[in-house]
Amino acid sequence: MSSEAPAVSGLTRLRIDSFALIESADIELGPGLTVITGETGAGKSILIGALHSILGASVSTDLVRRGAERCRVEGLFELDPNSPAACRLVEIGIDLDEDGQLVLCREIRAEGRSRAFINDEMVPIRRLREAGRLLVDLHGQHEHQSLLNPDSHARFLDECGGLTKEADAVSIAFADLEEAQATHKRLAGERRRLADEAELRQFQLTEIEELAPEPGEDERLDADIRRLENQSTLVEAAGGLQESLYSQENSIIDRLGAARRELETLTEIDDTLAPHLETLNELVYGVEDLAGRLREYADQLEADPENLERDRERLQELRRLMRKYDTDIDGVLALGKTMAAHAERSHDLDGEIAAADKAEQKAIAIFHKRCAALSKKRFKASSTLAQTVGEELQTLGMNHAEFAIHIERQEDPEGLYEEDGRRYTADARGAEQVEFHVSANRGEAPLPLARVASGGELSRVMLVLKEIIAERDAVSTVVFDEIDTGISGRVAAAVGRKLGALAKTRQTLVITHLPQIAGIGDHHLSVRKSDQKDRTVTHVTPLHGEARAEEIASLLAGDTVSEAARQQAQEMLR
Repeated sequence: MSSEAPAVSGLTRLRIDSFALIESADIELGPGLTVITGETGAGKSILIGALHSILGASVSTDLVRRGAERCRVEGLFELDPNSPAACRLVEIGIDLDEDGQLVLCREIRAEGRSRAFINDEMVPIRRLREAGRLLVDLHGQHEHQSLLNPDSHARFLDECGGLTKEADAVSIAFADLEEAQATHKRLAGERRRLADEAELRQFQLTEIEELAPEPGEDERLDADIRRLENQSTLVEAAGGLQESLYSQENSIIDRLGAARRELETLTEIDDTLAPHLETLNELVYGVEDLAGRLREYADQLEADPENLERDRERLQELRRLMRKYDTDIDGVLALGKTMAAHAERSHDLDGEIAAADKAEQKAIAIFHKRCAALSKKRFKASSTLAQTVGEELQTLGMNHAEFAIHIERQEDPEGLYEEDGRRYTADARGAEQVEFHVSANRGEAPLPLARVASGGELSRVMLVLKEIIAERDAVSTVVFDEIDTGISGRVAAAVGRKLGALAKTRQTLVITHLPQIAGIGDHHLSVRKSDQKDRTVTHVTPLHGEARAEEIASLLAGDTVSEAARQQAQEMLR
């Protein structure tokens, strides 16, 4: 067993409630190297999934244990306030508490909602992801396979070479360039569209402006035409009403006058009738006024055939315009304003396009400058990294390993990156295509990793890369999910020593099936599942002393543990 574990800060406690097969677990984690073992299907991946959830990964309601309303995962991190991880957290606005602690928490409800917390304060999931990225480097099996995809090799080179800031700057510059190009393209397209429509638009605008319709004009014309068409009827009717009200013998005004005189007599006898007299007086005045207005109305109505014909022609033109544009008079007026605005917009676009072109050229220059800076550092870092990885692979049992990093550019007449008069394809990852090559045998030229590397060789390459990245990124915790794929025996022991060396500076958690790795851990967790009340439950148990030796013996011997296996396990622990 290894010597006393170093006092390295990191994840010190992981609490899990109702998460998949884990009903409840309260796991204490120490510094140094923690190994996690268990049979296939026991729930080791569930444990990693729970950890992944508090790092901001996507989650599913399927993770909520059947019968529970919610599941909850909580991770306690204890950090030195002066550590790189703590300082980087402060830079993004996340502070430790007074004890140097930070709690990340994820709650998933069965009905579908998910909530995230940092130190009991609810935060967006992306905030949890930002914090998790600075605290834990979790290497799962999916990332192990990413080595087979050359598209990921540039990222590994940048991370190992300490070029993430330069790579991020290129990515940002490319996004800015895409936005500038999209703006330029949109404005140019708008100008082309306006130019294509200019002739028709000007014809329609002239047609509307020449007719010059007014709001509600069609309704007013319709009313005028009705009046002119029925003028004789209106004159005759108005005159007849005026006569019956005022002019003819025994008119309404005469009868009201007689009634007023009679009421006046009565009022002299009973003055309480005075208000009624006032009402009758108002009726008399009203009838006189109405009769006068009707007389004036009839006098003003003069037959005017020219006005009638002019109004009819005007209304016909307005209705033709409304039918043409399938709208009412207000719609025609709005259309005219829109066409006038388009004409004005067409003039303004020239200036906007010139500004957009200038912005695009500036974005291209910035992108080119950042690509050039990244390229220069990539070429320099690649030789150093290739040598380092090759040497480290030799310590992991690949005695004749050669590791090479091929950096190539693809010529493209329309490419965004130019050097020495040639243009090359470039995007958010820069101007180079990066691919890792390896040779495991003496005298064989290195070939693409995806073509020649076995599962065990991939595991060792990833371990070396992760060790380099961890040293640069200074995350507090590194997690390896089955980094031992495809290796055994002497190589497994070498990988174990490499993990042990990494654990001296970083808290390291490893899921393993190999006794050579399990035996060197500072701490040991066993994952087992059992049936309880017709339910399957996963348990996480810390192992010490004889229990740990028995676990390692079972890794050595399989189902039937012999006394020889137990003795070998004890020897490995010593």
